[in-house]
Amino acid sequence: MSFTDPNMDPKNPLSLLLSDVQQAYWLLRDCPPDAQRLIASAAERIMSSVSARPDLVTPRLMKGILIIFMYPILKEKPWQSSLVANLCQIVWRSSAACQRVLKYYLVTPRPSSGNGVATLEETMAWLVWLVHRFINMRVELIEGYVSRPGHSSSTSNLDESVISALQCLNFFYHVNQEAKLIKYTEFYNESLNSFIDFMDDFKRFREKVFALCNFPFVLTVSTKANILKLESSVLMREKLQLAFFRVLFEGVNPPYLLLTIRRDYLIEDALVQLQHKSHEDLKKQLKVKFVNEEGIDEGGVQKEFFQLAMRELIDPKYGMFTTNEESRLCWFVQSPLEDELALDEYNMIGRLIGLAIYNGIILDIHFPLALYKKLAIAAETQGDPKKLDEQWELDDLMELDPTLAKGLRQLETFEGDVLEAYDRTFQIEYVSFGQTFQHDLIPNGASVPLNNVNRNEFVKEYLKFYFTTSIAKQFTAFSEGFHLVTLGSAIQLFRPEEVEQLICGSPDLDFHALEQITQYEGGFHAKSRIIRWFWETVHAYEEKDKKRLLFFATGSDRVPIGGLGQLSFTISKNGPDSMRLPTSHTCYNTLMLCAYSSRERLQERLMTAIGNAEGFGLM
Repeated sequence: MSFTDPNMDPKNPLSLLLSDVQQAYWLLRDCPPDAQRLIASAAERIMSSVSARPDLVTPRLMKGILIIFMYPILKEKPWQSSLVANLCQIVWRSSAACQRVLKYYLVTPRPSSGNGVATLEETMAWLVWLVHRFINMRVELIEGYVSRPGHSSSTSNLDESVISALQCLNFFYHVNQEAKLIKYTEFYNESLNSFIDFMDDFKRFREKVFALCNFPFVLTVSTKANILKLESSVLMREKLQLAFFRVLFEGVNPPYLLLTIRRDYLIEDALVQLQHKSHEDLKKQLKVKFVNEEGIDEGGVQKEFFQLAMRELIDPKYGMFTTNEESRLCWFVQSPLEDELALDEYNMIGRLIGLAIYNGIILDIHFPLALYKKLAIAAETQGDPKKLDEQWELDDLMELDPTLAKGLRQLETFEGDVLEAYDRTFQIEYVSFGQTFQHDLIPNGASVPLNNVNRNEFVKEYLKFYFTTSIAKQFTAFSEGFHLVTLGSAIQLFRPEEVEQLICGSPDLDFHALEQITQYEGGFHAKSRIIRWFWETVHAYEEKDKKRLLFFATGSDRVPIGGLGQLSFTISKNGPDSMRLPTSHTCYNTLMLCAYSSRERLQERLMTAIGNAEGFGLM
């Protein structure tokens, strides 16, 4: 009651003068150490007794808990461990009304940190760090237990203190999702990622029992990618075994998803062969065969197929996507026209991207984060258009079309008379395939003038039009194709930002990391003269040539999640000195080099090879 705000806002469930609390603790710091320890010990006893019956915590008592939790001495050892354990129990088990008090404390603006009161960002970061530290301590103890014979690192080994800490992090994570205080990566927990058998954990998740996959925010994107890879491998093996069994009883049943492609008719052939494939067919291992080419697909041929198909389909000349010149990002062509063939092609692009994820192929595509947000929302809401309409902000548009976003932001902050300065209504015009179309942002929009009162509504409706209404049919077809492959898989564990990394790979072309993990065969080793020449040459390349080398050796110029240090890469000796070009086994990420007699010959032969790295014909 000493810190209750006398000017209490009835909508404020916290109603505490946080600056007064901080001032009280500043005064207490001058007390003798014994007095401070006495207060800390009393605070710990209160927290311990309350955590034993969190169901009895009232909103008023939650305010007292927050006051206790702000005591600086409790941030020091030896108070931390018991403090965090008790707080996690209270947050997890307390009522919704009590959680509202805590949420209000976490998200309500407060005075600057100059007077000693922590900012919202500082408070959230400290709480998350504190819970992570507690989890790490508990995991270390559990690891000591499970390292004994007869025990394994299963999720079932986690005790209730870790479970309550995860539930507390879950509360902080969802609050942070709304308030955007700290980066989502701050919720990753490396100890848990290195400790748990995640294939066993994902199995428990699918069986709807307790699993860390129920808390995907603590899993790194590399861990999630490994889960997805393992899941895909298991499913492909199951489909292969099932196909062989069916051959015995039902006759011909292809064990693979086989695409036979003519280079000159790549899109047409892919569309015809993918159009009527079922979810079950798409879960089979993919094999691609280019007509009249000898390449056997153990991974490399399909990499090139995806590169060529996506390059053609995404090209603005194809008329399905447009590229913003400023951001260099692609977006759906806005069109109100019905075109069944175009919708089939959007569906195929969705299937191709889903197949790329399922088969572990990284693509050279450049969509904004908004697309991955739309895919996540569509999966969660079964495509509910109302949910798709409510999500958009100017920051989403800023990434894709900076000039348009700046214009709308200027409209929101314009200090003059909007009606006179802008002289427009709620009807907009846009051009599609050379035709001009009008669209009413609201009913009878052509007769509603834009003014200072309704300008925020105009911005909201424009964003809805841009991200939803104008591309509804195109995105629906795309989403249906994508989710036909991915729905129900481990992809549900990924955030939109992580799906983007999964599809497009990492932007980090760190060839020093690649050098560190490279294996050598055929007599080469890290100190071989030609290997030293090779790495000196490659490190001096510009980024475009590094990408060309990567494409030549692996079939893709994209970097896997986690960077080039996560790639399996081999350089093998391909005979003595000669004028032969370097070759590669892209299926196995293996580069074949002759033992060239000079640095100059290596450089010339390598540059010639990477400049002509398309096709799988015999040389």
